[in-house]
Amino acid sequence: MAVSRLSIWNAALDEVPTDRVDALDEVSLQAEKCEAHYGPARQYLLEDHPYDFAIVRAPLAVATNDRASEWRFSYALPSDMASPRHLLPYGAAEAGAALYSWVGKARSLETRAPLRIAGNRLYANIEAATLEYVTSSPSEARFTAMFARALAMELATRIVMPLLKDRKRKGELMVEARIERERAKAADMNRDRESTRDFIPEEMLARAGYRV
Repeated sequence: MAVSRLSIWNAALDEVPTDRVDALDEVSLQAEKCEAHYGPARQYLLEDHPYDFAIVRAPLAVATNDRASEWRFSYALPSDMASPRHLLPYGAAEAGAALYSWVGKARSLETRAPLRIAGNRLYANIEAATLEYVTSSPSEARFTAMFARALAMELATRIVMPLLKDRKRKGELMVEARIERERAKAADMNRDRESTRDFIPEEMLARAGYRV
């Protein structure tokens, strides 16, 4: 069965437990509370871990640089950013693969392109930069089954009090939600294990603008 926002809402309502909803725009207390808490619950999970399905790249728009004495360039942050990952050189948005992955992480290559985020600005020394980041609004069609389950449990913890006023059940759901969240994170990390294919020769990194 395909993952959808409605299926996640109903999975959460089953855990509460309370009546299901038939449509996202249904006029009911259950639909109202799911709508109010779904976005914050999703944001919480996406800020907690960089899930593969939520990672995107976008060229950054230049902004007024009010820290020119510290950084060469200033950029506006993407409006849908949950958390930043790596700053990439010009043209990386069209690249078929990342410049580094798990081996790169082990070698601390992310820190070779320093950045600073303050307010709604990103400061860096790379011109025409592209940011790899976790989007706060990935399509439900891209969710893994385990992430959808973790999100349903997180949503359940947030709607149980408005719906049932049951603190005992809320405590139980919080324990279950924590377990499902850790399972989803572990499964995501296991999907992208380190391999010899992840190795990036130093000359390639140098050509891409990274100090080696």
